[in-house]
Amino acid sequence: MSVVPPLPQSPGPPPALGTGPGSTGPGSTALGIGEVLWDRLPGGDEIGGAPLNVVSHLARLGHPAAYLTAVGQDPPGDAAVAAMRSRGIATGLVGQVAGVPTGLAQVTLGPGGSPEFAIGRPAAFEHWPDGDVGQAVAMRPAVLVYGTLAQLSPRARAALARIAGAARVALYDVNLRDGWWSPAVVAELTGPATVLKLSLAEARELAPVLGVAWSANLAQVTADLARRHGLRGVAVTAGPDRAALWLDGEFAAAAPPPVRVADAVGAGDAFAAGLLDAIARGRRAAPALRRASALGALVASRRGAQPPWTPAELAALEEPGTG
Repeated sequence: MSVVPPLPQSPGPPPALGTGPGSTGPGSTALGIGEVLWDRLPGGDEIGGAPLNVVSHLARLGHPAAYLTAVGQDPPGDAAVAAMRSRGIATGLVGQVAGVPTGLAQVTLGPGGSPEFAIGRPAAFEHWPDGDVGQAVAMRPAVLVYGTLAQLSPRARAALARIAGAARVALYDVNLRDGWWSPAVVAELTGPATVLKLSLAEARELAPVLGVAWSANLAQVTADLARRHGLRGVAVTAGPDRAALWLDGEFAAAAPPPVRVADAVGAGDAFAAGLLDAIARGRRAAPALRRASALGALVASRRGAQPPWTPAELAALEEPGTG
């Protein structure tokens, strides 16, 4: 496997675990749990994994960041760890698995830059509970993000539930991939969450799985999901058309700011990062949705899931009325 050497995304030293604005130490970390893999894109290999993309953007936004996963005992695994560190993500919770390769996804781009993923199995990230779960619990993460791919085993879901119980905010971004989910798994993973994020297609498919009636009225669907599962927030994205957010009893919906789309790889992950950042900062539904949509659009305007961007560029897109 040929791996493009990882490059730092911003000038200057990245923030280290336990540093950054606000409080430090236990209770201040943005923690991701799940897959780490190399996305094989037309332009070369790039580090990926949905929760990893989220914490990478959170690190750029100033949050102390860490990741819990597993890589293989192979050169792609070593390169993945180096890539995480270059992005300011602490890697003390990254395990190494013998005899299982580091994850790899073949990515093809469809119309409008929408990605399709073919993920190889077995993959080392499926063995992430071999890491120090107790240490992750002791972190008491300020925000936690997880998905579905790495949580297919009962052991992984049990470990995740322990960690989510110690987090102030736990976002479940379902990110359905063919062959890597089941209705029962999604329903179980919704349990530890305080915030649920879905695409419009996922919301339509999963509403009955999660015990609510589907409706084109997203205010109703998001509120129903929140009430049914005791969630603080439910976000539904629909690419460049619109996004909706029910948060702490308020509903907001808006189109993201218009940009020229380079590719949509990682745009949903950037939305999740912007949403978590806004919730951590105490924003209400409408401004939280603006931040999430602006970061998603900014990433969609560039190639790859973790392209360089600056806070000034985000602020320019985030201004009310931009979209």
